[in-house]
Amino acid sequence: MTSSTIDRILDAAEVEFAAHGFVETSLRTITSKAKVNLAAVNYHFGSKKGLIQAVTDRFLGPLTKNLQTQLSAYEMALTETQDDEQELQVLLGILARSCQQVAQQNHHSLAVFARLINTAYSQSQGHLRKHLTKQYGASFMYFMKLLRRHMPLMTHEQFFWRFHYLLGILVFSISSSEALLAICEREYASSRSLDQIMADIVPVMASAAQAPIIGDS
Repeated sequence: MTSSTIDRILDAAEVEFAAHGFVETSLRTITSKAKVNLAAVNYHFGSKKGLIQAVTDRFLGPLTKNLQTQLSAYEMALTETQDDEQELQVLLGILARSCQQVAQQNHHSLAVFARLINTAYSQSQGHLRKHLTKQYGASFMYFMKLLRRHMPLMTHEQFFWRFHYLLGILVFSISSSEALLAICEREYASSRSLDQIMADIVPVMASAAQAPIIGDS
């Protein structure tokens, strides 16, 4: 019963947070959707902040575990002769596949996850960024270190921006995937899948990662 209650709360919260944002979504709305009382939320998560963190953990826990496993296998298979563009595609492919693992629950969950990540950046959720850094920072720093080996020489600030440009490509494409797929089908009579979108993103991101550095900052 407890597990069912927790799942209902998390299911309702992730949809509402993704659709309306962390600030605009009230606990009353979540409890109404989940058919539980406010005491249940406070008992299981402590506060709205705790619920927000639990929703993101639900996605990022499995994602980072899968990412670490694949990156460890990648490093063990490295050879001395490496083509930068090819290695970037391999690394970004690992990230794409790790994201796709999130979609195993249902086909909407990956888009919901991407919208949550976007919301975390666009709203003043300092507690969430601190939580994500503490829980998952080491895993993503490891990925970024491997990625940077095959990118143009740049300062830390330049890499910060370049990495977030890449993240922007991924997050927008995933979070808007349902709308983009519908537009594509209507405008071009072409049915595509999320798997195809993810496969298309990898070479695009690899090319963007290797784009020349322009300017001094």
